[in-house]
Amino acid sequence: MIDLDQETWIYLTIIAVFLAYFIWNSGRARKIKKQRKNRNFRKRYHQRKKENESDSLIK
Repeated sequence: MIDLDQETWIYLTIIAVFLAYFIWNSGRARKIKKQRKNRNFRKRYHQRKKENESDSLIK
């Protein structure tokens, strides 16, 4: 087994925590971006639908 002193283990633990946080955060950011994209798409769809309905009532 690798024989490392306590300070080295602390540094390795800190690095591992930061890596885990960044990996977790990137997945979360990707999910939030996808939700925002879908929400904007639905908003534009409903706006277009409302405009088309109002145009058909005017004609």
